[in-house]
Amino acid sequence: MKYNNLSDTEKKEMQSYVMECAKSIGGKNHFLKMIEDIKEVKQFPLTNKTGKFHFKTGTISWGKEIYQDKIDTLKSLTRILKTDNLFDCDNPKLKKEINNLIKTLGKLEFTVKPNDEKDGLGFNFKPFNTISENNVEFYPIFQIIFLDSINNTKRILTNY
Repeated sequence: MKYNNLSDTEKKEMQSYVMECAKSIGGKNHFLKMIEDIKEVKQFPLTNKTGKFHFKTGTISWGKEIYQDKIDTLKSLTRILKTDNLFDCDNPKLKKEINNLIKTLGKLEFTVKPNDEKDGLGFNFKPFNTISENNVEFYPIFQIIFLDSINNTKRILTNY
């Protein structure tokens, strides 16, 4: 998702969606702190063998360890893709890696839960949104939490 390329209507929808996710774990500050905690750790959180990442005010769980080669593919995709479609790449080797990535992560469901139930019930999301057989995109909240910069997330939430 290239936030700056979205129309004003799409930006407002994205802001509302992200704000709803934030409210479900205690609000905007808890959401931003979760992302900051993710960015601060040395080892990328998805590679945890337990399939969980504990941040100050809650936990993200996804059920299994994801290996570093998949993380490397994720990171390279965010740098090289010019569109939201993960299959819009000319490199045959990378296309194979993308297929493997989608097979590996596509079945996972991520659950974000706050430590304290009074903060909210949390939310669930998948890593990918399948539009068609040849069009798969990152699910926006997955990209925001794990791949985007904190500044981009602040920009999304600021105008809410």
